[in-house]
Amino acid sequence: MLTGCERDRNKSLCSRFPQFCSDLHSDSWCGKERDQLVEARYENAERPGDASRYMVMNALDSYQRCLEPLLDMQYTKRHERKNTKVETIIDIDAELTRLEASTAGSDYPYLQLWRWERHGDRAARRDFIAGADRPDMQQPPLQKALAGFLLHQDPAGAERAMQRALMLTPANSKPDADLLASLIGLYIRQRQYQQAWLWSQVLSELYDDDMVNWKQMEPYARFTAQERETMVQQAMMLAEQLRKGQYQAN
Repeated sequence: MLTGCERDRNKSLCSRFPQFCSDLHSDSWCGKERDQLVEARYENAERPGDASRYMVMNALDSYQRCLEPLLDMQYTKRHERKNTKVETIIDIDAELTRLEASTAGSDYPYLQLWRWERHGDRAARRDFIAGADRPDMQQPPLQKALAGFLLHQDPAGAERAMQRALMLTPANSKPDADLLASLIGLYIRQRQYQQAWLWSQVLSELYDDDMVNWKQMEPYARFTAQERETMVQQAMMLAEQLRKGQYQAN
């Protein structure tokens, strides 16, 4: 039902604003990605800025990645479908290039990450790290990315970024499993085995037991039965705090 409503909304947007849709293909392939691009274009027109331009860039990238594998398929009917998709990819690639150029000097964190991840822009990476305490950096995905940058050169800073990402996790939204795994790995490397075991329990509580290699963890779990029981209870409490968006690092 929700998907149907979203499609109806996008049909309405295309009727009212044909410029959002005129360069997109019209068959059923990559419908989700196409709809997200239409929404992003509309959002950017209504509320222009670096955040909405990033949304368009991300949507263009997802749409392009979805379409490209289809170009190798051999259609038995209506060969013009392939030509339409080729033209679409050329158009969106040109639009993406224009947007990258227009945002090249932006200090919006997601655009800094974009420039580093796609173009190896070291200045963008440096500025991203330097802006760690900015208000617009206080989002779980950005703190996770920051932790990745700091992991080897500043383990304490990486831990703070991971913990901040956990504290910023909203209610009814589980923290990123890879983030928790990175935190556990960091504690193992720092030989903080009690913390590693505790957060392994949290990961198991939030996801499932298969997410944790308990056999691999066993050498680090030299605790008494009472200590284990205490940590299990603590892990349950931490998992509940994270579910409710109430977690606070010590």
